[in-house]
Amino acid sequence: MKLDLVFSGIGGQGIVVLSDIFCEAALLDGFDVAKAEVHGMAQRGGSIVAYARIGDKVESPLVERGKADVILGFEILETARVLPMLKKGGTVVVNMKYIPPNCTVQGSAELKKPQDLVGMVRKKALKVHEVDGAGIADKVGNPIVVNTVLLGALSALPENPISKETLEKAICSRLKPKFHSINLQAFQLGRESVLLG
Repeated sequence: MKLDLVFSGIGGQGIVVLSDIFCEAALLDGFDVAKAEVHGMAQRGGSIVAYARIGDKVESPLVERGKADVILGFEILETARVLPMLKKGGTVVVNMKYIPPNCTVQGSAELKKPQDLVGMVRKKALKVHEVDGAGIADKVGNPIVVNTVLLGALSALPENPISKETLEKAICSRLKPKFHSINLQAFQLGRESVLLG
């Protein structure tokens, strides 16, 4: 058994925290785990990608191009940017938030429209789960929990071998107790967005 994941977004979206929680849960469930991150200009709102590989035995933390089983995208453009990593027949979970890069805001570059980017994702992936992460986070009362919403969505995929209970345990292990309730609620709603969607 193996699962190769790519987490993609921009700095400040909680990608590192989320990938850490996922890997901790995988370890708790008895899997071998390897993880790597590429930060770039993440602190200034630039791209960030984290790789997580779990299985019975994992040799390297990096996911090869065209080999990722799942892409978990925190934002539409960054999800489209890492599509070459996805294997044929792979799955994408994408937060339906679009954040134009600084160069576009300043008018020095022209990019595809968000709906065009989503079309690219749908064309490449066998299964696409579009998640309204911001809407769900607003529903629970804290916009910062979008990453936990996405972890919930990831937990509902058939490709994911880690139990819901272990992921919840890892969330509580990583976060301060005062944040447990809202994050567990966000996790459950993210999970339901895939299971019921």
